[in-house]
Amino acid sequence: MSFRTRLTAAAATVGALGTALVLPAAIEPAPANAYTNYYGAIALNTSTGAYGRSWDYGSYGQARSAALGSCGYGCRVVTDFVNGCGAVASSTNYWGYGRAPSLYRAQSNALSAAGGGYIYTWVCTSGHS
Repeated sequence: MSFRTRLTAAAATVGALGTALVLPAAIEPAPANAYTNYYGAIALNTSTGAYGRSWDYGSYGQARSAALGSCGYGCRVVTDFVNGCGAVASSTNYWGYGRAPSLYRAQSNALSAAGGGYIYTWVCTSGHS
């Protein structure tokens, strides 16, 4: 084996090892704390029908505060959620509230709690509908 052949073989071996050392780091999953939770809430004044909604906040407390702030006097938080949707339904005599990972399920839960009626308002965090 000539010097040139040995040098080429050595370079190929080092190159292959270098690739093997780099690849595992490139395909590792992101750490668990890299995923973000998004919080939302709906506040409602059942006497006047005023409501406030919030979405994509960093905590339940922030989401509740934002919903109450946009609703006004006499409101209370009726539903809150993380990485999903919330809904409020109204029927002749009742209000119903629901939350779930999907909008369809949150609205179904709210309608069921109200005993029928219609969807009054809803909101979802990013990536959910």
